[in-house]
Amino acid sequence: MTTLYLIRHGTTNSNLAGVFQGSMDVPLNERGLSQAALLARRFEKVHLDKIYVSALQRARQTGEALAKGRGLEVQVMPLLNEIDLGEMEGHTGQECRQLFPQAVQDLEENTAWFQAPGGESTRQVYDRITSAIKQIVADNPQGTVAVVSHGFTIQVYLAALSGLPYEEIQMRSFIVGNTAVSKFAFAPGQLPKTEYVNDQSHLPEELRFDLAENQPKG
Repeated sequence: MTTLYLIRHGTTNSNLAGVFQGSMDVPLNERGLSQAALLARRFEKVHLDKIYVSALQRARQTGEALAKGRGLEVQVMPLLNEIDLGEMEGHTGQECRQLFPQAVQDLEENTAWFQAPGGESTRQVYDRITSAIKQIVADNPQGTVAVVSHGFTIQVYLAALSGLPYEEIQMRSFIVGNTAVSKFAFAPGQLPKTEYVNDQSHLPEELRFDLAENQPKG
């Protein structure tokens, strides 16, 4: 059996500003670094065989905090990257409503069929994140691994866990919090068992993500 912890990166300035960052390569801010340190403390007594991260530095920094003192190097896997939002990147939600009204409507109301202007579709993200997790599990048949990815990419993977064909999946309406942890167990020939999703218990209240508002609390 493979135990897999799927983790979102820590907070960036773009997160706080409500900017669509997508494939933009931005670092963690002070809040994000604090979250990453608390995440590492949460995992101090958890054995990890490998740590996989997306190629974007906010995920790498979060994974490197986990790897510190373990003698592990993070394994960079571009398949774990956030969705490429094309022309929407660098704009706030309000700006995108004015510039790309149809795309924003699709994102909010028909997420599984969304495609950013000049960017990726949700289906493309689905194909690569499911491929990435499948590869990681195959490479670690008896291992315990941490995987650091991104909000939208994780949202898509959570939808994929139903085992339904893509045409029938339902996207969750929330994005998991920064450094939130979801835990899964993979046994051969079975659908993954979800042990928990979006656990932010390692963070004090002021550093958590508010699901009701889809934004940081502090």
